[in-house]
Order: sequence, then C-alpha cells, then structure tokens
Amino acid sequence: MADGRDITREIRDMSDRPTTVLLIEDNPGDARLIREMLAEGGGARFQLERVVRLSAGLEHLANNDIGLVLLDLGLPDSEGFDTFVKTYAQAPRVPIIVLSGLADEQLAIKTVQEGAQDYLVKGHVDSHALVRTIRYAIERKRMEELLRESETQVRKLFEAIPDSILVHDDEGTILHINEIGAELLEWSAKDLVGRNLREIVTPENRASVADHIKETFKVGWCRFETTYVSRSGRQIMVEVNDRPIKFDNAKAILRVARDITERKEAQKELQRSYHKLRDSLIVTVNTLASTVEMRDPYIAGHQRRVTILACAMAEEMGLTEEQFDGLRMAGLIHDIGKISVPAEILNKPGSLSETEFNIITTHSQAGYNILKEIEFPWPVAQIVLQHHERLDGSGYPQGLKDGGIMLEAQILAVADVVEAMASHRPYRPALGIEVALEEIVKNRGILYDPKVVDICTSLFTEKGFAFA
Repeated sequence: MADGRDITREIRDMSDRPTTVLLIEDNPGDARLIREMLAEGGGARFQLERVVRLSAGLEHLANNDIGLVLLDLGLPDSEGFDTFVKTYAQAPRVPIIVLSGLADEQLAIKTVQEGAQDYLVKGHVDSHALVRTIRYAIERKRMEELLRESETQVRKLFEAIPDSILVHDDEGTILHINEIGAELLEWSAKDLVGRNLREIVTPENRASVADHIKETFKVGWCRFETTYVSRSGRQIMVEVNDRPIKFDNAKAILRVARDITERKEAQKELQRSYHKLRDSLIVTVNTLASTVEMRDPYIAGHQRRVTILACAMAEEMGLTEEQFDGLRMAGLIHDIGKISVPAEILNKPGSLSETEFNIITTHSQAGYNILKEIEFPWPVAQIVLQHHERLDGSGYPQGLKDGGIMLEAQILAVADVVEAMASHRPYRPALGIEVALEEIVKNRGILYDPKVVDICTSLFTEKGFAFA
C-alpha cells in the first residue's frame, strides 16, 4: 500500500503528464467542438482519442490506459442508459462524464447515482467548464478509489490535495477536515471536528446548509458557491463540490471547496472596468450625435427621439440587456454617416434628384465605416449599417432580406420611419403620428417586421407613448 509520499508523488506526476481522454461520440461536429474546447481550456494537458461506436470504445478501454471517458449515450450500436451501464461495467475505475444532447433530469440523476462523475448537456457548457469538470471528475474518482482502500489512505489524500476537503454527516457535523482546509478557516483540524457547517459559513448562508445536504443525497452531487467565515471573521468565497460517500460505515458527504475569493474580486474589478468603459463610450456616442446634429438643424433631436422610441419598443419586446444597450448606442448615432453628405443636400427645401438621393443613401455605409474601428461591446456599427434595410430586399446599402437583418436594426428602422414622418423636414411639413403609423401598418410584413410594427402601434394607441 502506498504511503503519503507515494500519493503526493502520484498527484504531482498526474499534473505533469497529459491525461488520455477517450471520446465515444459518433457526431463529427460534436467531436470537433469537444476537441477545440479541450485545446482551448486544457492545452497540452489532455490527449484526446475518439471512437464512434460503443463496441470500439469498450475494446479501447480494455487495451489502453485511459484517464477519463467522455460518453455520448446515443451511438450507432447502443442507446440511452444502457450505453452507460456497458461502459461502466467495462471500466468501473475510469471516471466517466456523460455528454448528452438531452437535458433529461431523470436520466442525469440515474447515471450519476450509478457511477457517472457528471452529466453535461451539449451546447450548455463552455471550454473552461468542461475542463474544470474533467479535472474534478478525475480527482473525485481517484478519491473514491482510495476511500475504498482504507480510511488511512483517505486521510493521506486529504493532506495531499491543495483544496479544502472535509467530510460531514447528514446533519452537517464535520467528521474530518484536511490541514489546508483548517488553515483556510484559521482553526486546527482537531478543533473543527465536531462543529457544524453552519458555524463556518456566513449567517446568510446558514439556512441553505440543510438544502445542500438534501440535494446531495437526492441527486448524487451538489455544486454551488458559498462564503466561509474564518476564526478571525474573514470572509472566504468558495466553490463547493459535494458528493455522498460512506465514512466509518455511515452515510456522509465529501466536500471539496476551492478558495475563489481572488477570482471573485477580479470579476468585480472587471465589472467596474466594464462600467467605466461603458460610461466613456456613452460620452463618445453623445459627442458623435451632437456632431452630426450641428451640421443639420432639421435632424437636431431626431436621433434622440428615435432612440427613445426604439428603446421603448425593445423593452416591450423583452430584449436582453446587451441587445438593449447596443440598440440605444446605435440609435443615438444612426445618422452619423450624414457627415459625409453635403450640407446643401441635407438642407435642400425641395425634392431631391435621383443623384442627390443616391448620395443620401450612402450615409448608412459611411456611418458603418466610421464606427467599425471603435471597439464597442455591442454590434453598433452593424446596426447602423442595416437600419435602412427592408424585409423585401428593397432597402440599402446591402439589399438584405428577412432573416438577414438584425432585430435591433429592424426596431431602429421602424422608429426612424415613424419619427421622420411625424417631424418637420426641409422638403415638407410634419405629417403627424397617424400618417406615420398608417405607413408602417400598410407595409407590415413587407418592409417592416410584423412584431416590431405591432409593438410600435401599441405604444402610441394603447400605452400613451408620445414624442417629447
């Protein structure tokens, strides 16, 4: 039986050499994506080998040293839970992560209860989450194997892993904790044994302790974030992975907790930096909006009024915060390209010639050319480029049709038409809101998105919206 030095050396060696991951997946697109995700998140730490049939996978497991299996349950020669059962039977000591296209909670619970390390749904996991899950799966599987050997081996493993690891019973009483975990809480391991988890978390997290215990025994695992409090009162944010085990022949939970305080503080700082950048961009956008309005007295306020209407429509339609912010920024400067249009054309009181109109239509592309070099966190340049596109392809500058036009641009297009028709222009007096609404309703589904038109008309006729 290995002593503490052997276990420490084994852990160090595992971190130094690539882990062989066997992917049993018949979909080439999914396989390619997983390979890219592992390369992005894990670099050279993983060596991926792939087979497309379960029979080939079982043979590969029998003849090769595999560190982990990524298993699709839908294969040409096996389907569903039975696929997992056969794989687990072939290699019960190899950690298995199910990668399924089905968000089936019952199937997920069943596979984990029967020995899977995790159940991930394709399309709902990124590279970092996948790599983190693999690493945790390998660690958990190794811990499970050592737990089966002896309680002594468990204690040695506890002291070798650089995370806080403890075991507690079904009431939350701490039965064992490694030295690293005790040091994190500024206690000795001996003093923590016998205390309850509620004593080492912040008051607002105490009520959730029982819920996490219940979830762990019900589902077979529980993953969450909480905040520990040390002996001196220092708060420590941790990422927790709980899993049911047997300890001294009794029902218990193994908890691996990673200190993420620095990461959380870095995220907060990143968020603060994002808001500073956002505020700076808003100032820049307002400056650009003022610049174009100074050249064209008839357009003064147009961009802001269009933005107010577009944002009201976006709110009614339930756009995401990111879409809403991008639309607002684009609306405030959607006519920035008119800087390139001669003032005598912009302010001409009579009808425009064909040549003059063609010059006017260049402003969307000109605006895009101005904005594309600014690193907005939203697709502002694209929205500006598309705000004169129409569903039937009659718009400009690209002649895009339904399906090729961004939703934000379609909202901006309707708001732009309504405000322009309702306001005074050099070549005609204001036509009024009623005429503007008749225009968009008449061309509903032809030029303008039907849902956008319905929301716009509802704002004016039912919800009392009016331009200030």
